[in-house]
Amino acid sequence: MGAVRFSFDRPGVLAAVTGREGGVSEGELASLNLSFEVGDDPARVIANRKIAGDSLGFDFRDLVIPRQVHGVRVKVVGEQDRGRGADSSGSGVAACDALITSTPMLPMAVLVADCAPVVLYDPAQPAIGIVHAGWRGAIGRIAQKAVEAMERELHCRPRDIRAGIGPGLQPLSLEVSMNEAVQAEGEFHQQPAVLYDAGDKPHLDLPYMLKQQLLDAGVWLKNIEDSRMDTLDAQRFFSHRGQSGQAGRCMAIAMLQTA
Repeated sequence: MGAVRFSFDRPGVLAAVTGREGGVSEGELASLNLSFEVGDDPARVIANRKIAGDSLGFDFRDLVIPRQVHGVRVKVVGEQDRGRGADSSGSGVAACDALITSTPMLPMAVLVADCAPVVLYDPAQPAIGIVHAGWRGAIGRIAQKAVEAMERELHCRPRDIRAGIGPGLQPLSLEVSMNEAVQAEGEFHQQPAVLYDAGDKPHLDLPYMLKQQLLDAGVWLKNIEDSRMDTLDAQRFFSHRGQSGQAGRCMAIAMLQTA
């Protein structure tokens, strides 16, 4: 399946991002598409989710998945949410892009195809979070808001949190409009979130924006890791831009395996 695992993925915690190989979907969605929202046969999506769960050590029927809207809302989930979004997109957690929990054996996931997933893990509490961060969410500081929610709702200390930034569009691949570049510059106060010399249009440095907001939330630099893996070529991962919108979705999963 070619999953990417963060360094803190070890006994007691699952923190991984699936690749696109090893499933049963066909065509542009080949082969491990994990989304119901891209025109795939739902039976194939279910089969792929079972493959992913069996490989990574979770029951796909327990998955908690948000109905992502490229926003900045963070939701605390628990036992009552088990299975929301597991077998249909409509049953997912409404209108949010980040989930946090202290409930063990509750696999949370976001679906990605160029947006960057972020996993947040506090081994001291323990608690865990999963974030879907595209350029809109990054400008809105979704990762920072997730850390702040873990501090506020789950009593985590930001300095204890480990953060992993998964595969996504890297700076030379994330072309944006001038208006979007100005928004990013305004939020990050002229820091190097925007590249103006990488092509005809400006480009955003999404990993930089995510790292900066994690630091602003109090996460220590030594606790932030970045996969620095680009999704644009759509070889190892699905890419919405690289496949002209006809892409499947990979899944980033976060789960506490012990209380």
